[in-house]
Amino acid sequence: MDALGIEWPLLLSQIINFLILIVLMRMFLYKPVLNMLKERKDRIAQSMRDAERVSAAAREGEAEKAKVLEGARREAQEIRAQATRDAEKIAQDVRGRAETEATEIRMKAQADAQKQLELALTDANKQIADLAIMATEKLLGRELEKKSDQQRFVAEFLAENAGGKGK
Repeated sequence: MDALGIEWPLLLSQIINFLILIVLMRMFLYKPVLNMLKERKDRIAQSMRDAERVSAAAREGEAEKAKVLEGARREAQEIRAQATRDAEKIAQDVRGRAETEATEIRMKAQADAQKQLELALTDANKQIADLAIMATEKLLGRELEKKSDQQRFVAEFLAENAGGKGK
């Protein structure tokens, strides 16, 4: 091999140097790089698991938030419905009281009107009786002295006038 310019001792030393370099590179470079890549892969996998847990927690939080909002909506609707029922009940109570008071006022007004009518009739009858007595006194030319005579005369006069209207 001398003709090719290859020297065996040099070739052998280069092969040994190459093998030593491969062994050293494998020990100091290849294994640490593989370990570093494995650790990085593990960290990425852990980060992916953590991200999935966070995503699941976020979904659960959103679901819980939706439940709370729905519950709040239902409660607000119930409160509105209760307020409406209470307002209607109050309105009915007010209407009932107003109707009761109006009825009482009407009844009182009717009673007052009836009393006024009776007083007016009594007063009118008294005035009619007084006028009848005065007219009788003038006709007879004397005063009716006894109270019983006056009452009898008024009763007869009223009876005649009431009977005369019926004719």
